[in-house]
Amino acid sequence: MALANLAELAESAAARLGERVCYEIGSEQFSYVQLLERGQRLQAAFAELGLKPGSKAVVLMMNHALVYPVFQGIFRCGATAVPVMPQAAAAELRYVLADTQAQMVMTDLDRLPIVREAVAGLTHVTHILVQGGRDDPQAIPQEYSLDALLEFAPRTSLPRIADKDIAVMLYSSGTTGRPKGVLLSHGNLLASAEAVVEAAELDRWPGPRITISAMPIAHIFGVAIMHDLLMTPDYLADCTRLIQLRWFEPEQFMSLIDKNRCTATAAVPTILAVLLHHPKAKEYDLTSLVEIVCGGAPLPVELAQAFMRHYPTRIREVYGLTEGTGLGTANRRSEPYRPGSAGRAYCNTELQILDEMDRPLAAGDRGEICLRGPIVMQGYHNRPEDTAQVLRDGWLHTGDVGYLDDDGYLFVVDRKKDMIIRGGENIYPAELEAVLHEHPSVAEAAVVGVPDDVYGENVVAFVVSKPGAPVSEQEVVEHVCRHVAKFKAPSQVHFLPALPKSSIGKILRRVLRDKAQENVAAK
Repeated sequence: MALANLAELAESAAARLGERVCYEIGSEQFSYVQLLERGQRLQAAFAELGLKPGSKAVVLMMNHALVYPVFQGIFRCGATAVPVMPQAAAAELRYVLADTQAQMVMTDLDRLPIVREAVAGLTHVTHILVQGGRDDPQAIPQEYSLDALLEFAPRTSLPRIADKDIAVMLYSSGTTGRPKGVLLSHGNLLASAEAVVEAAELDRWPGPRITISAMPIAHIFGVAIMHDLLMTPDYLADCTRLIQLRWFEPEQFMSLIDKNRCTATAAVPTILAVLLHHPKAKEYDLTSLVEIVCGGAPLPVELAQAFMRHYPTRIREVYGLTEGTGLGTANRRSEPYRPGSAGRAYCNTELQILDEMDRPLAAGDRGEICLRGPIVMQGYHNRPEDTAQVLRDGWLHTGDVGYLDDDGYLFVVDRKKDMIIRGGENIYPAELEAVLHEHPSVAEAAVVGVPDDVYGENVVAFVVSKPGAPVSEQEVVEHVCRHVAKFKAPSQVHFLPALPKSSIGKILRRVLRDKAQENVAAK
């Protein structure tokens, strides 16, 4: 029987895979049955506190042993989980709470002050559940120890939860305006997990599948990993395990790969750059890695090839976005490596490149990447106009620019909103960043546009040089001009010790744009 919701997915995994250890974080290990039982206990506790179908619960937690059960407890109540990055400021959290009218907040003790500040005066928030906290039913909202709620007797019955019901609401940062709540249903997340397993070609997997992840579970990448684990096929049951880090710390990450002989990981390009250039990388053996699934941002070809020259692993680049439940396209290990390609569409997803009039383009022509299938979101929360603009004729218009080759492999060019228009010419930052990464002294690079009275926009590059390999602005510009048309070359190059990044390692282009404009104004 087909699964209807994520609660049934966890029950199915526990029934199939039982007491096998599948999840490790810090010094704690859990089996499929233990994860399910914890979710059942939290379901009973959350329901007692008033969480019901249609309710919203914000989860503001670092990766922790309780996070999976917290999500499962919310799902089992028929409610919607609203993950928020634990680094969020009080004002950001307050915006999400007000927009969702959330009833509960699940958090950590060290984030409790931020939560208290954010909920002040929001009468719809009735409870704050604190990992590491203590009960204070006199507080407004009431506060309870999240750990103590595990003492509730497990509840095994479920309310009616349809595949179209919203399981997760993730806020997309966007490039302008307020973040929008992306509505992902149980069906969306089940389809995502099925597609990921197919693309991973687990029937061809060589030996143990020990995955290490530092992805925050507040991000679609982390949410996907959580459910992919529950899709483990029976023939890999005895050799599959997920090792979860609370956050990405390079030496700890490398040490755990070495110690546990990890064979797989998920990463954003920045993580690969950090590992490749880390001064202590030679102290750890990472040769056990069979594959690295890399997404979240375009992966420069030079970075990918340099990493694979250094480590005997396969980087399997993928493309996706929150509105597509994190999916879009993927490379497969059984297929030849195509430098710069994010692979073909997932098994349950259609892919087209459309022009400004929503007409399909031929292979090789650049246009907007559009997706269709069960992975496509239900819409934006309380944003009918934005939803209608993005979901047209059944297709999700991603806002990303790319092209397909003759075999249907996708090459992502850039975000439409990141594109720089200089003197009427389109310039794609990702193209220039790929060129910059080819310079032997460049460890990381990012390109943004700034307003210009003459050309409309000008190109500004930010560069992090490799240790002991200084490089000048003139050298950088000359390098770019040797590879692309001169009008694309940066008008300014700024050197930084590190690029500003989000909690999952994505480059914060808005911060760089502000910095670039400040430098222009100062001149």
